[in-house]
Amino acid sequence: MVSKITWGIALLVLISLLFVFSNFVQEKEVIEPELKDKELESRLNEFAKNIVSGGPPKDGIPPVDRPKYVPVQDADNFLDEKDVVFVVENIDTEKIYPQKILVWHEIVNDVIGGERVSITYCPLTGSTVGFKGKFDSNETTFGTSGKLLNSNLVMYDRATDSYFPQILGMAVKGSQKGKTLEEFPVIWTTWDRAKAKYPGALVLSADTGFLRQYGTDPYGSYQEKGTYYDSGDPFFPVMVTDSRLAAKEVVIGIRINNSALAIVKNKLVESRVANLRMDNRSIVAFYDESLDTVRIYSGHIGTDILNFETRGGKIFDRESNSEWSVLGESTGGEMRGTKLRPINSFDVMWFAWFSFYPQTELYG
Repeated sequence: MVSKITWGIALLVLISLLFVFSNFVQEKEVIEPELKDKELESRLNEFAKNIVSGGPPKDGIPPVDRPKYVPVQDADNFLDEKDVVFVVENIDTEKIYPQKILVWHEIVNDVIGGERVSITYCPLTGSTVGFKGKFDSNETTFGTSGKLLNSNLVMYDRATDSYFPQILGMAVKGSQKGKTLEEFPVIWTTWDRAKAKYPGALVLSADTGFLRQYGTDPYGSYQEKGTYYDSGDPFFPVMVTDSRLAAKEVVIGIRINNSALAIVKNKLVESRVANLRMDNRSIVAFYDESLDTVRIYSGHIGTDILNFETRGGKIFDRESNSEWSVLGESTGGEMRGTKLRPINSFDVMWFAWFSFYPQTELYG
């Protein structure tokens, strides 16, 4: 198994080197701003010092900049039932991004709902995050820097060449240092669940303009035990470690201001609902069985705080006894039609989350 994974990574590096010779991008020297928050600046400087090369050069793992899509019926010929896919829910239509494509590209620069966005996936940390392509007055797309921080993808924005570690979502180097990207949810699920839930969705096509072995994974497999995705230590150094969980245990990472919380996903599958406190506010976590995902919401409705529980497989709040769906909307009782405010979260390996947020609280 080790030789198979090593061969796959060597192949990825080789393809990346071939790509960069025909698509060379020159590093730009930028003047970094001096931040007013000295504690934050010190933290970001420490992050920047710990950035390492991941092997491939800049854009050696090429993002998909002109994504094409096919209907669910056509994608069924390409995807197996238990293949991992990533879903973006939108008012107009849902989009599905197969992991077997993103593992070779890590970033898809797209337009959803009229907004420029980037869907990002780091196979080394098992994290998928959506970012909007506009911050301050800058509109941009993202590329792969070829660097890693805590074994996590370091993106660069093409407008300013600033470095944004994916899990952090904040620039640690460049003219945008200290700036935070606006995120949106990307749901981690499987193809059988996604196509059942969203039969009218658009699915990212393997016609990306690049020649890749989209049926193979250089890191192993999510469908088999004993590969990189569930076993062993990270390939690259991390700043801090914690042994409360296995390194590759999947947690749901949540950040609010300066607070961080990790929920052990398997524990929430058992409890279905969790009422939590974070950054002096109430939040609630619902397990969505239809997609095997976790949805996080604020527990505040105006000045009221709601606490939730399950009864007979249904969700109720204890204060008004109203019924709620996992989508955060009350479906019955005096709160009917009321919606909870969603809070962004994402699946991530424990070692990676802790290495960025060693102060994190842990549920489960």
